[in-house]
Amino acid sequence: MTLHPKIESPWRTRKAYWYVFPSLFLFFFFFLYPMVYTVYISLTNASFFNIMKEPAFVGLENYEALLSGFLYPLARTVLFMLTSIPLKVLAGILLAVLFTSTSLKAKRILMPLALVPWAAPWFFSVLIWRGMFNEDFGIINRMLLSIGLPSVNWLNDVTNAFIAYNIVEVYLTYPFMMSVIFAAMQSVPLDLYESALMDGAGSWIRFRHVTLPLIKKPVFWATIMTGIASYLIYGVPFLLNRGGPARENEFLLVYGYKEAFDLGLYGYAAAFMMLVFILLTIAIAFLRLTRMMEE
Repeated sequence: MTLHPKIESPWRTRKAYWYVFPSLFLFFFFFLYPMVYTVYISLTNASFFNIMKEPAFVGLENYEALLSGFLYPLARTVLFMLTSIPLKVLAGILLAVLFTSTSLKAKRILMPLALVPWAAPWFFSVLIWRGMFNEDFGIINRMLLSIGLPSVNWLNDVTNAFIAYNIVEVYLTYPFMMSVIFAAMQSVPLDLYESALMDGAGSWIRFRHVTLPLIKKPVFWATIMTGIASYLIYGVPFLLNRGGPARENEFLLVYGYKEAFDLGLYGYAAAFMMLVFILLTIAIAFLRLTRMMEE
């Protein structure tokens, strides 16, 4: 009788560890080490003014100082989420419905054009919008003047700048929402529409009672993704007017950036970013738990 040689698992050989080592090194170098170092810096008085010497350990003093400075940018960020997320979802739904309509002509031309904000570099688009919002020569104010309306100081007024952030954010992210909703609507069986049509249901009734229940899960998770993007928004307010005027429109990441690189308060900024990360982790864990309970 011939005995088969014992087959050793590849994970028990040194060769297998050499295959895994590059990935572990990259994970440690680009994620784990910066995270641990950020925690360390947040517990010190590190700043631009003592960069040449070892920072002193201050414990939780930076976190205690956050109680006065953290609430306003957090409130502005939450307000932005409450305004921008519904607008992005609504824009995605309206465009998805438009492009699934059989009465729309030139669909092959219009749909690629609708995806241009997704394909173009986001920072380039934001800079174009900044020029369009310019009070003196921007095309938006020129259009308002052409129809008899006064020009608007878009970027140097707190409320107007906040509105401008929403407009630009919707422009940058509606292609994602539109694509997800459009793909979900393609999976809805046609016989359901035919049955509803035979029962005399109009367009709104068919969308409300046929389409929406079948696409609610993709829409929900696309909304979560765009909600996280709104929570972590940085590029739009920073490039438009650096979260101004007078730091009145600073969201969480913009506030943390300015504390670190404009004021040089590295320890305070590190504590701030750790708190932002903790809040995001709690929110994601809560959403994950909610999904598990639904299943």
